[in-house]
Amino acid sequence: MGRLLERDRERALLCRLVDGTLGGRGALLVVEGDAGIGKTGLVREAEALAGAHGVRVLAARGAELEGELAFGVVRSLLERVAADRSWPGAAALAGPVLSGAEADQDLFATLHGLYWLVAEVSDLAPLLLVVDDAHWCDPPSLRFLAYLAHRLGDMPVSLLVATRPDTDPARSALLAALAAESTTGALRPEPLGADAVRALVVDALGEPDRGFVTQLCAVSGGNPFLVCELLAELGLRGVAPRADAVPRIAATVPREVERAVGLRLARLGDDATGLARAAAVLGDGVELRRAAAVAGLGADEVVAAADALVRGRLVEHASRVTFRHPLVRSAVTATLGPAELAALHRRAAVVLADDGERGDVLVPHLLADRPRGDADVVRALRDAAARATGRGAPDVAVRYLRRALAEPPAPSERSAVLFDLGVAAMWAGDPEALDVLTRAAEEADDVTDRARARLFRARLLFEYGRILDAVAACEQGIAELGDTTPDLARELEAQLLTAAIQDHRTRAIARRRQAARAEDPAPIGPTECMLTASIATEEMLLTRSRERALALAEDSLAGGYLVDDRTLVTLPSALLTLAICGQPERARRIWDTVVDRRRARGNRFGVAGAASFRGHAAHLAGDVARAVADLSLGLDLAAELDNLMMRAYASAWLVEALVDAGDLDGAAATSARADGLVDQPLYAANYLLAARGRMNLARGHADEAVADLRAVGARLDAWGARDPAPCAWRASLTLALLARGDEEAAREEGAAAVEAARRWGEPAALAEALRVAGLATPSLTLLEEAVAAADGAPLARARALVDLGAAHRRHGDRVAAREPLREGLDLALDRGAEGLARRARDELVATGARPRRLRRSGTEALTPTERRVADLAAQGSTSRAVAQALFVSEKTVETHLGSVYRKLGITARSQLADALRPPSPAAGTRR
Repeated sequence: MGRLLERDRERALLCRLVDGTLGGRGALLVVEGDAGIGKTGLVREAEALAGAHGVRVLAARGAELEGELAFGVVRSLLERVAADRSWPGAAALAGPVLSGAEADQDLFATLHGLYWLVAEVSDLAPLLLVVDDAHWCDPPSLRFLAYLAHRLGDMPVSLLVATRPDTDPARSALLAALAAESTTGALRPEPLGADAVRALVVDALGEPDRGFVTQLCAVSGGNPFLVCELLAELGLRGVAPRADAVPRIAATVPREVERAVGLRLARLGDDATGLARAAAVLGDGVELRRAAAVAGLGADEVVAAADALVRGRLVEHASRVTFRHPLVRSAVTATLGPAELAALHRRAAVVLADDGERGDVLVPHLLADRPRGDADVVRALRDAAARATGRGAPDVAVRYLRRALAEPPAPSERSAVLFDLGVAAMWAGDPEALDVLTRAAEEADDVTDRARARLFRARLLFEYGRILDAVAACEQGIAELGDTTPDLARELEAQLLTAAIQDHRTRAIARRRQAARAEDPAPIGPTECMLTASIATEEMLLTRSRERALALAEDSLAGGYLVDDRTLVTLPSALLTLAICGQPERARRIWDTVVDRRRARGNRFGVAGAASFRGHAAHLAGDVARAVADLSLGLDLAAELDNLMMRAYASAWLVEALVDAGDLDGAAATSARADGLVDQPLYAANYLLAARGRMNLARGHADEAVADLRAVGARLDAWGARDPAPCAWRASLTLALLARGDEEAAREEGAAAVEAARRWGEPAALAEALRVAGLATPSLTLLEEAVAAADGAPLARARALVDLGAAHRRHGDRVAAREPLREGLDLALDRGAEGLARRARDELVATGARPRRLRRSGTEALTPTERRVADLAAQGSTSRAVAQALFVSEKTVETHLGSVYRKLGITARSQLADALRPPSPAAGTRR
């Protein structure tokens, strides 16, 4: 259809889309309709409107043949602009997927990079991205379109997507998710009315009878393409537009188009038919010489055949064979039987390979061919799967590898294909991953291959919280390896210990294996460092020897292997041990490096873990505000990724930090969301229970606090852990018993806490134990000792000072009370401990002093998100860099910065660093 008829409403929406793009208000418009209804005509009108108003247009089209190519549509859309220059920042992450280069990054890193590439391109000119025939779009490209559509509102970028309403289930769900991002709903072109159909008849055949138009409307349903095809067929037959000229069509109209195309091909001859079929298999826009090679036509024959197809109105031009409409191509394909179609795809793969093509270009034809047991096909599909996984499309890799299994591979290669499939399925979140990895292990003849499959199976089981099964898988792998592959054995051993120490039912296994490693020499390679880190955590969690745990953690960090390890399997073990053993500030600084690297790669999984552990280290170092900011981010990402282990730890640590920040409602809400994890037989549940107990105590629910904290003690007994445990449950229990009036029990618990802390030897833990014992006894001497022990641990010192001042006031010495209370208030405010600061101020007022007001517009007033934004901006990051680091939009960053400026009373970024800076604590400080 050369002109738009009865499309005024649709054209107005297209104009509004272009106007919004020019005004920096990007939007998504989905054009949905059956084949031939005029979607492509509207797309072309939008492109013309955009171009006429200075909006840059980038367009791509889905193709049935290429629906399995990972990011195929995205590459068509963006690869030319990506090659224009070297793009900065996160946009560089788009490079591998667009250039076809080898890569190793997850899906989110790719989506993140593509989004920022679009943002960078839109800085040069407003941008309209157009995707036609999205019902044939590959799933990774659809995920990107939905990801982009969710973030369009603050960029001069709009997205126009044309699609049919019915497609396969996988694409239907993705298209529905994409359409849900549109604020205007889908644009559904209506069928043409009688006036528009009459105008088309006049253009094609001349003035019609009224009955002819009426019958044509009835049999075509007003579908513009079908109207035009029927008119073309009648024109070829020399039929005049009279009422009796359109015969009754028994089948559906699309079936009639197929029949008409088949008849037209038959009239054009065997050479034209063969060329059309070859072009349909190779894909729209194929070079004529390649189509000729697949069809087996010589130079003279192909020219004549191509000209015939143009005259027959099946293709638009012959230099590149382009069908007039996807329905025409589908109709040509429908003339082929299944065996003929498979044979043509195989012939196409051979021709393309002989022409120098490799990799992704061949894959669609290999997938469409019948299984033949061809080793070359298996190899090509495995290579393509590796590339798809590297580009962040493991779900596509899964499809390739399932087809490779169906080929099938040689028996000696089958287990390797199963392993590849299991790992790809694991990254894709496919529920069959565990079963596939199990089969890979069972079918592997080589012990190394079998052990490697068990290792990945154990990692997946660990993430699911199935510790017993994870440990069993590791034990099997270690036993089978013997002395054959020491590095792999150490990886299995490290995974085993990392898992075993998390479940009280596997504690004996962890103890036995750690004892066997007690005399191991210092680590010298990556896998040895992984194993040493796991042993260090075992030593720390059971609070056996602080000095040994710290030495092992230091050994494991030597050489930087764990920091460079992208799996983050054992680095958390090493740095958690470092933080708990008295060096939280050093642990936090190392986590800074890790977070930066994970953000640079757009690695959400890595950022979730690294931010959570960094937040915990910040809290132990006494920086409550930064702890809340990091832990909030880590928990949000862990919840999105459905990572049970990380969600449990991040929830517990965030509850503790929120209690110190004075946000008891936030702490209660976070704790409630994690209640389902408390009953798990995992060490993380001890943290959760301890945090809930402390939160209940702060809310005045002493009985509930005592119950929670005693449950922690009972659980730790099952682990064989000694006090003080890293989750500091006994100090909180002492205060909870005191709060409900059990003074004798509180004194006993307090004394036990001091004895354990002196044995462990870590200053902050000792200060906390002395403080609670001083309150339970009560004893000014113990409280003064607590203040002295907390030197270099600002949060612990602040608590001890406030309690010492309050004790002096209760003894009637108001003058002696004021100095520790003022110092405690200052420290609490500087560290973001709002709850403690409120209590210190109330105590000062009770002494008759006039303390400074609690700040409501300073750093304490910043939300966790505002604090994250402010910290990055203070380091010199631009708004775009901050947005890339936090996985949000630039507009969101600017909004948060405006709020930060108001709360801090500043007007420029250059003032941020000074406004945020707390008093510098000594290295290695603890709370």
